[in-house]
Amino acid sequence: MNKMSLLWPSLCFAMLCAMLIQEIWFEEIDLENEKFRISEELDSVPLVDSLREIGQLNPVLLLEQNSRRTIVCGFRRLRAMQKLGMTGALARILPKECDPARAFLVALWDNLSHRQMAPLEKARIIFKLKADFALPDETLIHNYLPILGLDPAENVLRSYLLLHEIHPDLRRCFAEGWLTLTSIEQAAKMRYPVQNSIASVMEKIRLSASLQKKFLGLLLDLAAASGNQPDAPLSSPEVRAIMNDSRLSAFQRGESVCEVLYRLRNPRLSQAQDRFLAHKKQLGLPGPIRITAHPYFEEPGLHIEFEAVDAQQLRALVAALAEAAHAPEMSELFIVK
Repeated sequence: MNKMSLLWPSLCFAMLCAMLIQEIWFEEIDLENEKFRISEELDSVPLVDSLREIGQLNPVLLLEQNSRRTIVCGFRRLRAMQKLGMTGALARILPKECDPARAFLVALWDNLSHRQMAPLEKARIIFKLKADFALPDETLIHNYLPILGLDPAENVLRSYLLLHEIHPDLRRCFAEGWLTLTSIEQAAKMRYPVQNSIASVMEKIRLSASLQKKFLGLLLDLAAASGNQPDAPLSSPEVRAIMNDSRLSAFQRGESVCEVLYRLRNPRLSQAQDRFLAHKKQLGLPGPIRITAHPYFEEPGLHIEFEAVDAQQLRALVAALAEAAHAPEMSELFIVK
């Protein structure tokens, strides 16, 4: 940072202190201009309740621009006051000569002073600093990523710039907690229509963090193998039938969709699993007897285990297993194809 950058906070503080607080009517404010917006969520029930009970304690900060003022700090306060039917707000006004980049830094430090930034807010800040205020990548990486609690690395900068551009529906999935930050960062690298398809699926299914990784990985693997877009399998009749099955919970639908994708990605393994299960079912063994094969059917051999509550059940299970050992279906279970 140069000397002026270091002096700016104290100069800004002195300027703000010198400003008089005045009441500004809403029609004097450009409420649609979000140039300086940082907050991801603008609606705050606690803020509405506070304003209803005790009124506005802290003035908003506006920037004088042409005929109407631009909001610098106080987007959520103004939105809450509108909901309550108020017609004006207490405000401090930055002069028209104020550099917009400096005004944005005021908004940034005001937010950092009292709360942690959410990932999408960090992405918005980084995007605005680069796109709107033309800060070079080196400055963003070394000066601003650490301020936001991020590692000062180029790949982190690229990830958060992508994160800002995600599809609105995918953004909502993240805000609702349906997708982890890791999943969102991976999905952000996909084309916009693909992001839209993934968001549509996430409306009806739920996946744990590990299954999200598997889900997105399978989509990318299938795309690489087929040359199609990653969302192509999501429009298959089998996947659509699962998503529309009201008998299944959202998590059951998620597991079933992953199973379909897994089978598409590994058709020979899926065939081996189906063949193994069919032969095992034909044996008709009692439930307490469990037979499993090598996870990927790459080696012959079976793992057999059972539990008995008493000697009588033990003899019955051993007899059933001895009888099944002579059945041709048991021999089929040892065959690896």
